[in-house]
Amino acid sequence: MKKYMVSFLVIATIIALTVSSYSLTGLFSKAFDKTLSPGEQYEKNITVRKYYNLTARFQKENSISYLGFDNNETTVILKDIDGKEIARASGAINGRLYFFLEKSQLDRIKIVSAYNMGSYQDVVDQAVNVTYSGVNAYVTVKVSYKSAVISGYVLDELTNQTLEGIEVLAFSDNSDPIITEPILQNVSTSEGRYLLIFQLDSSKALDIYIKDYDTS
Repeated sequence: MKKYMVSFLVIATIIALTVSSYSLTGLFSKAFDKTLSPGEQYEKNITVRKYYNLTARFQKENSISYLGFDNNETTVILKDIDGKEIARASGAINGRLYFFLEKSQLDRIKIVSAYNMGSYQDVVDQAVNVTYSGVNAYVTVKVSYKSAVISGYVLDELTNQTLEGIEVLAFSDNSDPIITEPILQNVSTSEGRYLLIFQLDSSKALDIYIKDYDTS
């Protein structure tokens, strides 16, 4: 009985190994079907998608609209999960940069960096997904505006000395500083320097005031 059991196990193992050795993995796409008759000779070309046109495009954070800026200096770098560069392109036209890549390259794209986008901040190692429409592929990069800055020194008109502790305030254009809250304010440092940093989504007219002193 034990002899038969051992033989059965050996045969079962051989069958399992044989089945597993012929198993197929990967993505299967049906090319066509054909009923073939004896002696028939049939020829049909098969078209596959090995290469794709990839477009990198930009959206502001919390927006679904695509940006349309032109900038010859804009550079987009596509990377794999380990940060290794796969491809790069420079020169944004209507907010688009274009790549010609194999599917195997597209499958590896997980991270994007983008630089020199004018009024938008650089993007460093942002996670992305590749989407497809036929032979076209897309990567969307989320961006935000750079901070807008007003800075300088507070100087005494008579002596030209820098002044510490002077309040500098920013108000909306034509606002009354007596009854209106400032948008932003700062106090000059020991070197007399002031700094106002704004987070803006569009251009904004401002009035800058000094508190407790006349300006020339």
